[in-house]
Amino acid sequence: MKFLGHRSDTIYPKLAGAGEKEKMHVFNELAFYYSIFQADSAISYAERSLQLSEKFDNPIEKATAYRNLGNAHALMGDYSQAFVYLQKALGIFEGLGLKRKIFELYFDLAKLNYDIENYEQSIVYGKKAEQVMEQEEAMGKVIVTPYEKALYLGLFATVWRESDKYDEAIKYYKDYIKLTKSFGIPGFFHSAFVKSLGETYEYTGELDSALKYTYMARTYFDENKDKPPQEHTGYEKVIGKIWNNKGNPDTAIYFLRQGLANDKRKGSLFYTAYDAQYLGDAFMSKKLYDSAMRYYLVGLDYSNQLYHQLMQERSDASQQIVYSGYQAFYEINQAEALQRYYAQMFSVYKRIYKLLKATGELVPALENHEQMAAYKDSFNVISTNIDEKKLQARFQTEKYQQQLALLEKDNILKQSQIKNNRLLLFGTAIVLLFILVVVLLYFRQHRLRSAQEKLQLEQRLLRSQMNPHFIFNSLASIQNFIVKQDDTKASIYLSRFSELVRSILDNSMREQITLEEELITVENYLELQRIRFPEKFDYSIDVDELLDPESTFLPPMLSQPFIENAIEHGIKSKGSKGHINVMFKKQNGSLVFEIEDDGIGRQMAREILLKRDKEHKSLATHITGERIRILNKKLKQKISLNIIDLKNELAEAVGTRVVFRIPFRISL
Repeated sequence: MKFLGHRSDTIYPKLAGAGEKEKMHVFNELAFYYSIFQADSAISYAERSLQLSEKFDNPIEKATAYRNLGNAHALMGDYSQAFVYLQKALGIFEGLGLKRKIFELYFDLAKLNYDIENYEQSIVYGKKAEQVMEQEEAMGKVIVTPYEKALYLGLFATVWRESDKYDEAIKYYKDYIKLTKSFGIPGFFHSAFVKSLGETYEYTGELDSALKYTYMARTYFDENKDKPPQEHTGYEKVIGKIWNNKGNPDTAIYFLRQGLANDKRKGSLFYTAYDAQYLGDAFMSKKLYDSAMRYYLVGLDYSNQLYHQLMQERSDASQQIVYSGYQAFYEINQAEALQRYYAQMFSVYKRIYKLLKATGELVPALENHEQMAAYKDSFNVISTNIDEKKLQARFQTEKYQQQLALLEKDNILKQSQIKNNRLLLFGTAIVLLFILVVVLLYFRQHRLRSAQEKLQLEQRLLRSQMNPHFIFNSLASIQNFIVKQDDTKASIYLSRFSELVRSILDNSMREQITLEEELITVENYLELQRIRFPEKFDYSIDVDELLDPESTFLPPMLSQPFIENAIEHGIKSKGSKGHINVMFKKQNGSLVFEIEDDGIGRQMAREILLKRDKEHKSLATHITGERIRILNKKLKQKISLNIIDLKNELAEAVGTRVVFRIPFRISL
């Protein structure tokens, strides 16, 4: 397959002196060209071609126009309409038996489902495309070149990776590399897919393999062919980040500085901003705070430049990689470009906030935290809009597919009746079957709505976990600091309280959060509880060095109810000062976290509680158990919860340990 080489100025001359039939094809060429970056123009030309194709009864050009309309609407983010047009194109090409075009439409539909994050359906269409290709090859027919097949393998591997099925992704990437050894694949695309294999290993935590394939990717650049390996250039940002994750910040700084210089020279604002952030991270690892702050501010400056460019034109952050015949596999519209900008600004302000806290500059840290929160809010708002649009598109496409399935069944019924009216009994059975399918679909939709209502109920239950007494006592303590004119403590604890409330409200609407976010929430909660119960307990939070808090994920708010129980029932009634230890560690492929207290134990706490309230029921264990049960429905490796009563040598209660075991997952 050749790269997209034509330009608009090479297509427009074809219109001069062309008849209507010739214009029909040229309009489709222009629609294809503009469907990659300018949806309005693409739609205009595709509609003109569609009108002519209906006038001259040309099904191939008609289907091509539908395909261009579908991809143009996908570029606009109108995914439901895009799906309708692509299905129309597919139906025509299937009727004509054009396997090559069918392959391309399956691929387009896989891409569309990828864009709306319906990865399961994207895999379905990807496998259909692969099946068409393999069936034709089995009959000795070639509908794709070896280069196109390699490109398909590389792109489809990305779908598997985004589905968190890393073994499948690695298989497809390696099949791609194996196939391309015999063919002259252009260096840029080949190196990009080899680098993607390295990134996949980075996601799984296999950093040595990640470095191996990232270094290998550099060898395919034309400028590196006549150089020894130690002089190769390219992907310095990726290499530097991996080295820093491996605990080697000096090597990371060496590569990241090269990456920063290269991206500045290329004028890439988006990547230059991230180069600077990663450089700041490397200096933070070395506790060189001045250097870290300098590069964080550089990242902030380039991010702001990117924003101004986004408001004027499509920036380098949203340019698309284009393949002839398939168009863009992954597209970024204006809303998604802004989403990346907000994420980038939140990321750099979060880094600066952590640096200021580490250096003890609490007032600037608080001011910076407000900036960080503002960008997080902007990110959440635009992400919610994008997610709602994609969720609606997934619902509409599923509904359309159901209609197609029902229409297909109806057509089969009608054809059967026309063929043989004497088979009335058989036809009646098919009608009954059709009605049964409709009823089943109805009940399926009813179950989906019930499941959605149940999830909403769970979110309300999660939000209710914040004890009103805790909120009022915390505010009263902060007010006391203000009255005593202790501005520093009042500012610190007010910041902790606002951050805790914000995190609880945010996290209650998410299926998973990073370990770093959980640590912040737990620490803020414990600090505020210590205000309520001064000199009543100490605490410690231990995190395994093998864990990366920013890329380790777990369900939110599992620990808070049990920490509250430890304080309210275990330590509050203890005669002496207590201690709570919260520990996170990596063990046998799982994330294990424990909450241990040295309180009076569950049995004695239960006896005391029953004297005060005979009707009391423990909601914390019940709600958490229900959450784990629902989460485990989606997981192959299950989350487990164990509550252990700690006893001394005399079998006396000396505390309680709560142990969660969660399937371990690394993600960016």
